[in-house]
Amino acid sequence: MLVFNSSQHYGCPNYWMRVFFKDSSGATLHSSTIQLPNYDQLVTSAITWNNPHDGNTYMKIKVVNFGSKTVSLNISVTRLETDIRTFGSIKTVLTSGWMRDENSFQQPDKVAPVASPITNVGKQMGVILNLYSLTSFDLLLDSNQTMPSVSGSSLHPRL
Repeated sequence: MLVFNSSQHYGCPNYWMRVFFKDSSGATLHSSTIQLPNYDQLVTSAITWNNPHDGNTYMKIKVVNFGSKTVSLNISVTRLETDIRTFGSIKTVLTSGWMRDENSFQQPDKVAPVASPITNVGKQMGVILNLYSLTSFDLLLDSNQTMPSVSGSSLHPRL
């Protein structure tokens, strides 16, 4: 939901969360597994989708950390028939210090997505997941190769 008055506006956290799933329509869903013993606060999904704005194909890995601790993970992308480009991939994080934080006219961006380039992109990546967060990894795929037919991702604790 967007909230506005005559001079200001802001997105509610549930609005921003929905933005993360806007690319799911028409996308290909892939299997994903989490291998993290003694921590059941993560949920993941993986899709490939074509971005109509830039014409590129991406693998989007979304991870929700419902827990109250930061998690270090290794992401392993397997059975991918295309290469991941070393540039052009984006990480977007929606998080806050408290699970019940809300935006307001005084703090319109208290809970808002923050995007940044991924510097260690590849089929094996070490990542940090913030507490109470939804993180999306949009991995730019090589468009000179065929669209991936089978792919998957695994998330492992980083030692």
